[in-house]
Amino acid sequence: MASGHTLIFIGGDPPHPSVRTHLPADAYVIAADSGYAHAIAMGFVPNELVGDMDSISAVDLSDAHDSNVLITKYPTDKDLTDTEIAIAIALARHSTHITVVSGGGDRFDHVLGMVHSLASCAVTVKTNLLIGTARVSYVGIAQTLSLDTHAGNIVSLLPIGGNATVTTTGLQWELNNDTLQSFASRGISNIATGESVTISVTDGSLSVVEPFFLNPGDFQ
Repeated sequence: MASGHTLIFIGGDPPHPSVRTHLPADAYVIAADSGYAHAIAMGFVPNELVGDMDSISAVDLSDAHDSNVLITKYPTDKDLTDTEIAIAIALARHSTHITVVSGGGDRFDHVLGMVHSLASCAVTVKTNLLIGTARVSYVGIAQTLSLDTHAGNIVSLLPIGGNATVTTTGLQWELNNDTLQSFASRGISNIATGESVTISVTDGSLSVVEPFFLNPGDFQ
């Protein structure tokens, strides 16, 4: 039986291999189109495959059929991206935690849309995005996020959809009920001073980006 954690694998470049150690083994797995190949490469057989199937290979689609994966094909002309469809399914399942896995390299417009879509669902569900070497977490109004990190690590705070009022502990440049502007870069490249960081939001919505979340040794 899968846990309340849902993993969503999307298309684009393959995820970095080290991402695997940060993924739960018992999650419910949804592949969005060609994200199926990335899920399989990470050792996961998806529970569901969704999307318009315009980028998945014929071999992978056949494999999904042979593996009795629940496949739902959507029209190419649709209002939602394949990733948003997967997110909607995760929400409908009453997931307690949603993690989207991407290697990056996807279309920039898709990435922007995904970041904003995840901020929306993070209002009610713990949500994060593993993309390339980065982890993106979200903090909504009246929410607090605690991060385990290391001294010297970069932690960037970026408002989503408008200004955000933020208080932090554990960063070199602390915020105390300060307002981060949605059209300014003040929150970028803050630095953790110890092993933990706490970020609280009293107004607005915030994305918290750790650009080098994976062990730097993984890239040597």
